[in-house]
Amino acid sequence: MIGTFLWFLAVGLFGIPMWILWNAGQKAASLDFRLAQNDASLLEDDGVIVTQMTGLPPGTNIVPDAHVVIVPEQPQLENPHVHQEAIWPSETIQN
Repeated sequence: MIGTFLWFLAVGLFGIPMWILWNAGQKAASLDFRLAQNDASLLEDDGVIVTQMTGLPPGTNIVPDAHVVIVPEQPQLENPHVHQEAIWPSETIQN
């Protein structure tokens, strides 16, 4: 009777760490999949803490706790004609 109880206790004590490891592995696999799919909901997920952002365009400024504002795209303005002046006079310089 005591031997059976000890076996159930041993299996239970072995099963708890195994479940914790399996659960951590499932979370890691899920996180890798969501990162590969560029899942935007990761930024609002309570179980994920974003500490580093990679793959941002050069010159991007990261502001912690900033409110996201979506601005409509501005129409592209054509470049105004640039007035170019000659550096040298139109006459040929002779030495």
